[in-house]
Amino acid sequence: MARGWAKWGGAAGALAALFFVTPVLAQTCRAPTPPVGQVVSGPVMHVLDGQTLCVALGPTPDRWIPLRISPSVTPLPADRERLMAATFSRSLRCEILGGAGAVRRATCTLDGRSLDAVLSEPATITQAATWR
Repeated sequence: MARGWAKWGGAAGALAALFFVTPVLAQTCRAPTPPVGQVVSGPVMHVLDGQTLCVALGPTPDRWIPLRISPSVTPLPADRERLMAATFSRSLRCEILGGAGAVRRATCTLDGRSLDAVLSEPATITQAATWR
């Protein structure tokens, strides 16, 4: 009986460690940057700022691609709350445009609509104002 509790206690400790370490891991998207012209799709798992987010190709941050959203028409203000309200946990389809370093520029669509259009909708702006 004691071994059973020890096993469950060890599992509970591992789960607790995972729970407390996960927020630290989720702060960075660490997947390799895809080549220019490639299209990637996946849910947004992290919004770094008003222009940069992480698209997940798998469950862990080493499978999350950092992308800087490139406006297709006119630049929108860098508004993290607006980007978070519109995209968090929703699936984006993004075409890689270019950029140097670990973060590539991309143009993205959400439900078949340009991300620019979604970000400029009054409903998105209202939702962003109430985002915590």
